Parts: sequence; C-alpha cells; structure tokens
Amino acid sequence: MIKIGNKKISTNVFLAPMAGCTDLPFRLIAREFGAGFCFLEMVDANSIIHRKSRLDDYLQSTRQDRPLAAQIIGGDLKIMLKAAKILVAKTKPAFLDLNAGCPVPKMTKKKAGAHLVREPELLYAILNELVGGLDLPVTVKMRLGFGSIDRKQIVKVARGCVKAGVAALFVHGRSRDQGYSGEIDYGTIKAIKEAVAVPVFGSGNIFNAVKAAEMFSKTGCDGVLVARGALGNPWIFQAIARQKDEIVPKEEKIAVLQKHLQLIDKYKRVSERVKIGLMRKTALWYLKGFANSAGLRGQVTTVQSYREMLSFLAGI
Repeated sequence: MIKIGNKKISTNVFLAPMAGCTDLPFRLIAREFGAGFCFLEMVDANSIIHRKSRLDDYLQSTRQDRPLAAQIIGGDLKIMLKAAKILVAKTKPAFLDLNAGCPVPKMTKKKAGAHLVREPELLYAILNELVGGLDLPVTVKMRLGFGSIDRKQIVKVARGCVKAGVAALFVHGRSRDQGYSGEIDYGTIKAIKEAVAVPVFGSGNIFNAVKAAEMFSKTGCDGVLVARGALGNPWIFQAIARQKDEIVPKEEKIAVLQKHLQLIDKYKRVSERVKIGLMRKTALWYLKGFANSAGLRGQVTTVQSYREMLSFLAGI
C-alpha cells in the first residue's frame, strides 16, 4: 500500500498516462492482468476549456475502471485551475497529476510538458493554483531536465514542487532532449528520492519485471510507472508482482488482442476510420515478436474493418 496525500492506494505499480494509448479499453485489459491503479490519458487544458470533440472519449470510464488518476498538461496559468476543476468533476480521480515531462515539441513550444522544468517559476505558480484550488491531492510527473541533466538543479526543482504542496513525484529518468533514447539516470532519481519527503515513483524503460526490480533497487523509489512496457503486454503487471518474467504463448496473445479489439469496438466514441486506425495500432503492439512479425505487421496496416481484422487474426 502507498499513500498519496490522503489517498491510500493498494499498489505501488501504476499504469502511466499515455496520450493515444491508455484509453478505457486499454485500461480494462490492463486491470484484468493485474494493473491495480491506472491513469487516464493525458489531457490538454486547452482541449478541456474549448470542449474539443474527442474530450468525452478521452475521459470515458466505468465502475470497473477504478481506482484511477487524471493528468493535465498545459502552460497557460490563466486557464489551468479552471480546466483542472472541469477534469476533476468529470472523472472523479483519486488525485490529479500535472505533466511536466512530455517531450513533444507541440507541447513544449506552448510552455507545457517538459518546458516546465526549464521554467520552474511557472511550474510552481501552476502548482500553487492547483493545490490551493482543488480538494484532492496534486502530483507532478517530471523529467530530469530539458537539455543536459543538472542533478543539483533538478533536485532543487523537485524540492520546489514539494514546497508548493505536491503529494508525490513521478520521475522519468531522462531529460527532454533525450526523448526515449539513452540510459536511465538512476542516480538522479535516487537523489530526488533522498531529497524529498513525499513518495517518488521511477519511470522509464520498465519493459519487464527485471527492469522494474532494477528501478526499485537502484533508486530506492516508492513505486514505478509502467508506460511503453504495457503496450501489447498487459501481462507485465503480473510479472512485476511475481518478480518473474514469463513467455506468453502466441495463442494467448491473440486471444487477449481479440478481446482488446472487442472493447475498442464497444467503447470508442470515434468515427469508424479513427476506430480501425486504433485497432491497427493495437494489433501492431501485440504482434511484435511473432514469427514473421514484419510480414504480419505489414498485413495489419491494410485491414479496413473490425470484421476483417478478426478474420486476419483467425488465420495466424
């Protein structure tokens, strides 16, 4: 069990927020295989304020999809609290996370995401607004810097976040400029953990139980966030709990993929074109590592309907 603010959570292994990935079908599958706590997809504050057409799809949930947290991204101080209140009212999360880690230029150019660790005064100002204006814990997901990693500076930023009232830190072990390449800087995550009195979760390269154990042992972190390691691999949560990775039979992978596609067909509030695009993307995740995976993945990209996708999978 771990405590974030006044919220007690039964697990310290969370499914991370991933835009375009961790939607309701994804989370329901992950929960079936041991994900005890999940994030909704990251949501842009501007999309909330302007009621973008896909907002309801992003925020879908069910009674089975609990407990969960929400994550907001943005850099406009004038709208962050208003957007956060709408998001909280719609989703009723255990806590709200502010994204200070997204490396995508579309976000950083708007002073959002990883830009906030480069402009910590803006980060603290947003946190002060959120912590003071919301009746639930606020957390931060952050990177170790924007350009090169300056351990002393990022520890100072982490302390500043805690001083602003955050209840936990989710720390990706790379800088913004590293993106998703290069090694994880376990030493700097450890330095942050030792510098603050709130829970610290480690993130980055957690693709299996071995990597999760490595994150715990090398940083002393309180928990881990599983992100890309869960794409097409919901079994990772069981593996981390058992501290043992196992090979999943091809037949089981296909069966779970079929169920995942069924949930997409059932829940996604999008056009058929968008829906089949998501089905193709999902199938590509699961088929990675199959014999002749390159050929199979090529065939997936030509599938034009849900029925056609099921027929294709039946023939593998």
